[in-house]
Amino acid sequence: MTMNDAPTFSLEFQNFRAIEHFEWAPTGVNLLLGANGAGKTTVLDALLFLRVLFERGHEAAFGLVGAGYFRRLSSPENEPVVFDLRVGNIRWRLRFPMANAGPKDSFGEELYRGDELILRAAMFQRTWVLAETPEAAREFDEVRCCAKVLWDTGNAPWMVELVDVLRGVSVHKVHWLNRVKGPVPMAAASRTVRTLHETGQNLWEVLQEWKASPSRNDGRFEWVTEKLRAALPRVFASMEFEARQPLIFPPGAADGLPQERLADGTLVLLLLLTAIASAPRNGTVAFDEVGNHLHPGAIRHLMSAIRERAEAYNLTVIVTTHSPVVMNTFRHDFDHIFVLGLPSKAQTTPTALSALYDEDWLAQEDLGNLYDQLAIASPTDTVPAP
Repeated sequence: MTMNDAPTFSLEFQNFRAIEHFEWAPTGVNLLLGANGAGKTTVLDALLFLRVLFERGHEAAFGLVGAGYFRRLSSPENEPVVFDLRVGNIRWRLRFPMANAGPKDSFGEELYRGDELILRAAMFQRTWVLAETPEAAREFDEVRCCAKVLWDTGNAPWMVELVDVLRGVSVHKVHWLNRVKGPVPMAAASRTVRTLHETGQNLWEVLQEWKASPSRNDGRFEWVTEKLRAALPRVFASMEFEARQPLIFPPGAADGLPQERLADGTLVLLLLLTAIASAPRNGTVAFDEVGNHLHPGAIRHLMSAIRERAEAYNLTVIVTTHSPVVMNTFRHDFDHIFVLGLPSKAQTTPTALSALYDEDWLAQEDLGNLYDQLAIASPTDTVPAP
C-alpha cells in the first residue's frame, strides 16, 4: 500500500464518558476545541481504548482508561457503551454492558467485511462464532478479543488495513517529566527501543537508538534535533550520550547539561517532537493540551513541525488545547477545527468550525482572541459533562 492510497478511518461511539453520541472521520492535522468537560480527552481515550483492547486485551484497556464511570452517567442502565471503527470496507463493532463500577459481563463484538458478517459474539455470552461456521461455537480467549484471535490465525489477511490503523494509534496526554529527568536505567542497554512510550518515560532510550542508527530509523534523531534547535536557538545546539546518559549542549558550550538540569519547557518540546517523529507512516497521533509549558514562539515552531511531519508521512494528527497561540496556527485551516459539545447538535460531535460560523467573520480576527472573548467554543455554548 502506498501513502496515497492509505485507508482513512471513522470512529463512532455512544454513551462513553462525557459524550452521548460521537462520529468523526479525521484526516490531516485537526484541532479539537471545547470547554472543560466537553469531552476532548474522552475522544482520545476512545482511540487509546480500542488500540489497547486489540493489542493487549480488555483488562489492559480498562486498566489504562479506567473501568469506573466508563458509561455516561445519564445513559439508561440497559444501554451499553458502543464503539464502531470503520476502515475501508471493514467495520469493527463493540458493545459493553456497564455499571458505574465497571463491566457487567462479557462484551459483544462483531466484525464485518463490507456487508458480510465475519464473526459475532453476543453480550453476556461466553462463546462466539464465525459466520461461515455458526454451528461451531468457540470459547472466549481469556485475554484476546475475537478480532485479535482471528487475526492471529493468519487466515484473514484482508484485516491488515484495520490492524494497521489500530496499531498506528498513539495518544500523548501527560508525559512523566520527573521520570524523564531521572537517570536512564543501565538495564535498558540490552533492548532496542524505537518508539516513544505515551508517558515519555523512554525518551532517552529512543533518542539514543535513533542517533546510533540514523539510516535504519529514517533520520528521526536529526529531524528532532533540527526542529528543537530552530525552536530554542539560545538553549539547544546538540545532544550527545555518555554511558547512556544524555548531555544537552547549549550554543558555544564545551560542557553539556544532564537531563535533570533541563527546563521543563525544553523537555516538553523535545517529548512532543519525539512523539510525532515516532509515528509510523499513515499513523494517528493525538496530543492532549498542547501548549503547556511552552513559549509562544516555541509553540509556533512545534505546530509547523507537526504539519511538516504529517504531510511527509501521511499522519492523522489530533490536537486539543486551550492555548490561543495553538489556535492561531489554524487560522487558514478552518475545515480542520472542530468543536465539541454543542447543545444544538445533541452532543453528536464534533462539528467543523467552518460549518458553524461564516469564514469571513472568522478571518477578521485571530482565533485565539475569539476563543478568549468566548465567541467560539465557550462554556456557555457547551453541554457540561454529566
